[in-house]
Amino acid sequence: MMCNVKCVKGNNTSHIPHFSFHIDILVGLMFRILLTVLFLGVMAFAHETDSLFVPPKPDKPLRYCSSVKKWIEFAMADSNMVEITRLKGVRMDLRYATFNNVTGHDLYCGVQRAFVHKDAAAKLRKAVKIMEREMPGSELVIFDASRPLYAQEALRKTVRGTPYSAYVSSPATGGLHNFGLALDLGITDADGNLLDMGTDFDSFERCAGEVGEAEALKSGRLTQEQVDNRNKLRKIMRGAGWVPLGSEWWHFNAYPSKYVRENYPKFPL
Repeated sequence: MMCNVKCVKGNNTSHIPHFSFHIDILVGLMFRILLTVLFLGVMAFAHETDSLFVPPKPDKPLRYCSSVKKWIEFAMADSNMVEITRLKGVRMDLRYATFNNVTGHDLYCGVQRAFVHKDAAAKLRKAVKIMEREMPGSELVIFDASRPLYAQEALRKTVRGTPYSAYVSSPATGGLHNFGLALDLGITDADGNLLDMGTDFDSFERCAGEVGEAEALKSGRLTQEQVDNRNKLRKIMRGAGWVPLGSEWWHFNAYPSKYVRENYPKFPL
């Protein structure tokens, strides 16, 4: 009997570690699967919300006619400001001079006139010369240039209180548009057609900027041609000394933000 008991005990203890080993493998595998599912779900949700975010349109769209009149008077009176509306190799498509923009308001009352600081104007002329050499017949298309503070506030209002508030600078500190040292622009082919960049101007998608391009290429959200088109614009602008913004293919600063804030005044209106 003693022998039988010991034998039974021996048989039980010899199988317990073996059984436990299989349980550990199974639990570990299930845990990894769960983590993978959760990760993919979070990424899919983030991508979906990122691509679907569109600020709501106002019930009563406004035209800021008196505000833009004061702005143009200020820009024309400032000796540091240069109008680029009729600059050779450049054409206007100011989106905030229409209702077709993220605010839903006509911030510039239909006025297709653009101004920049004279230092930015010099760099823009250089970019045009590079473009004429690299892409003969093309034009730079200006979506926005210097931006008055009232327009900055209207843009900020569209994202205030959302996860996208970092996309638009507060008027209190200002973005480089409010210093006259930033441009939003695209580029055409020799036939005058805007090159396809994969997203529209002012898109909130992650793939709207260089930081999200590799991921978007891999997923098929962007094509290689669209990324190549972006790089054509970047090459021209970088060659003229402009600094691209990593989150927006259309945005270029004349100088780094820190340098601008230390050496140039923000617009008073």
